[in-house]
Amino acid sequence: MSDLIVPGFKSSELINDLNKAFDQFSTEDRAKLIKQVNGVFQFVIKNDQGKEEVFTVDCKKEGKVVHGKGDIKADAILSLKDGDFVDLATGKLNGQKAYMSGKLKIKGQIMLAMKLDNVFKAVNPTAKL
Repeated sequence: MSDLIVPGFKSSELINDLNKAFDQFSTEDRAKLIKQVNGVFQFVIKNDQGKEEVFTVDCKKEGKVVHGKGDIKADAILSLKDGDFVDLATGKLNGQKAYMSGKLKIKGQIMLAMKLDNVFKAVNPTAKL
């Protein structure tokens, strides 16, 4: 079992899938994604039991995912519930609507969050934010 998968967090399975997708990228594809996105996202995810987990997606330097804050400063910190993250990552929830309705809270570079669809499409080509 990957250290990215956390029991009680459905979102961690998608985060793990994202990491696998990054691992399978060619050097060129990874460089292209890093150039397109050029940011570090930190996801603060709360599950139904009120527990919180943090995952950091680096699309600025290495193109990798870590459990926790990692050693690179986040450009955008996104806070949301576990189920909302799953819906967002799978394209069932629109990012702007989630933000406007308060389901998604963003600290830092809000405009960078608009590039999240490029990140999620690495795992799920039908995802749309």
